[in-house]
Amino acid sequence: MSDASAPVRSPEPPALESQALEPWLLVYDGDCGFCRYTVDYARAVTDVEAAGSVRYEPYQRVAGDYPDISVDEFRSSIQLMTPASRHRGADAAFRVLARAPRLRAWSWCYRNLPLFAWIAEAAYRFTARHRGAAYRIARPLFGAELRPADYVRTADLIVRGIGLSALFAFASWWWQAAGLVGSHGILPVGDYFDAARAQLGPWGWLQLPSLYWLSGADWMTTALCAVGVVASALLLVRVATTYAALAAYVCYLSLEYGGGVFLEFQWDILLIETLLLAAVLSRQVRIGIWLTRLLVFRFMFLSGVVKLISGDPTWHGLTALDYHFETQPLPTVLAWYFHNLPHGVLRAFTAAALAIELVLPFFVFGPRNARRFAAAAFIVLELLILLTGNYNFFNFLTIVLCLGLLDDRTLRARVAPSRAAAPLRWRVLLVAMAALGALQIHQTLGRGTFAGWETAILRAADPLQAVNSYGLFAVMTTERDELIVEGSDDGFEWRALPFEFKPEALDAAPRWVAPYQPRLDWQMWFAALTGREGAPWVGNLLVRLLNGEPAVMRLMGPSPFVAKPPRFVRIVRYRYEFTTPEQRERTGAWWGRQYLGIYFPPVRVAAESAGPNDGVHIDREYLFPRDDGDD
Repeated sequence: MSDASAPVRSPEPPALESQALEPWLLVYDGDCGFCRYTVDYARAVTDVEAAGSVRYEPYQRVAGDYPDISVDEFRSSIQLMTPASRHRGADAAFRVLARAPRLRAWSWCYRNLPLFAWIAEAAYRFTARHRGAAYRIARPLFGAELRPADYVRTADLIVRGIGLSALFAFASWWWQAAGLVGSHGILPVGDYFDAARAQLGPWGWLQLPSLYWLSGADWMTTALCAVGVVASALLLVRVATTYAALAAYVCYLSLEYGGGVFLEFQWDILLIETLLLAAVLSRQVRIGIWLTRLLVFRFMFLSGVVKLISGDPTWHGLTALDYHFETQPLPTVLAWYFHNLPHGVLRAFTAAALAIELVLPFFVFGPRNARRFAAAAFIVLELLILLTGNYNFFNFLTIVLCLGLLDDRTLRARVAPSRAAAPLRWRVLLVAMAALGALQIHQTLGRGTFAGWETAILRAADPLQAVNSYGLFAVMTTERDELIVEGSDDGFEWRALPFEFKPEALDAAPRWVAPYQPRLDWQMWFAALTGREGAPWVGNLLVRLLNGEPAVMRLMGPSPFVAKPPRFVRIVRYRYEFTTPEQRERTGAWWGRQYLGIYFPPVRVAAESAGPNDGVHIDREYLFPRDDGDD
């Protein structure tokens, strides 16, 4: 399958309908392993819709029928015999591929782009001269057999996995929403949209597309969560998939804009993006698979890039994992064991994580086995994160997306293959989404140094959150501060108002809580990092605790104030550290801590009052902040 000289490209072949009337004959070198390897692929992609339209024969069998073609010519390149003409080399290859509906674009490029044709001819001649080496390289990259990949079962698993992740997300938020954003919650969503309406005017919904513009009442939150749960369940069982995915997308997007600081994590925007992805996968599998791969690349690569461009010394010095397991928001019990691994092991893990996130994303666009290797590495990384930290549905959803790097053969699924090409509108969608993703990457890499038109495009696309920028653990937290809320009846004797899941009791092992995400516990971790100025909602929390608001109290652990709420509340700060194995064996404690001081000074109920906030001595700037519409 080689060619000593570049053939002259013949005119565009007739339409496929006329070509199919009489079979073509492609003649190849039957003694060449690489030729048999590639011909098997050509036979598979052209033998579905136009069965028998191309016949493949080794020259050793049919050379006698063509006395005008020498044996050397047969050995040097493939020969395509059609009723009207003969072709060889790359020209013959692209004509054959034109009979595969999904691959006609390559033939168009060869016919219409001179530079592409020149490169194709040069590549063909080079490969033909080194067929043995090409065969030895191709088998490890593409597998023992070169076959067209199908993704029907793969897409099905991805859609179901997205549905399960969404079900976790909606159900988790539904349980907590009343205490977090309800009318008697910490940051009432109705107050937020009243402020947004006043500041943004009647067209504010273009910046904050949410059904909360219709009503910020509690019934809207209940309706959005209920519809989201039903839609997620329909996705999981693949019923009305497209409509279910779009309904879940609208509901979660609406909730995300109303959730404020409690619903603005990277896994929330990732879920929103993947719900749109599920809608595409249900209609156009191959376009959806490519969008999945682009998302995996963007997610993984940006997660690695931000670690480098942040300048964080723990990543540059490979010491990040010396701190990560101890300082992450909600570690699991296994985090204690990983934290106490030898320093050299943790450095090796850190280097491996950076390599996985910075190098392997490029394998997403590689041959089959390269993609499989990248998928395996990504999944192992996500499993380790899942086992050592409570990140709700996040790691599960990421693992589901990594299935897009596999195919039905890898999953050993037997489904009817589809060779139909995607309609033009879907290919345009793929190009548009890929372009937006490229702009997101450029924005992250450029760190603000990019053209105004790029900014305008990203700002226009941003409200719908269809294509997002990601970047996890860019700066590693090296110390763990915990905020302990305390209450008192007299202002002298203080008792802790415990949280359900975050570390507090020194002898309590870190808990498993994923896929549920206790969002108040999470925000207390961030409040410790940012201080009171960065977490004005903390004052609202104290108001609700003083009033004994049931929806808020339900988000916390058992209160020591059973008969009535405390008259005073405050927040104190401690520095927490994992114990060493020796300390734990001696004391039984998982944590050690050191008192750092008062985080939020005592506030109190001044007098009995009928109003929910009357009588509370607290600076009003901490109540329901509305400083900007993007809170």
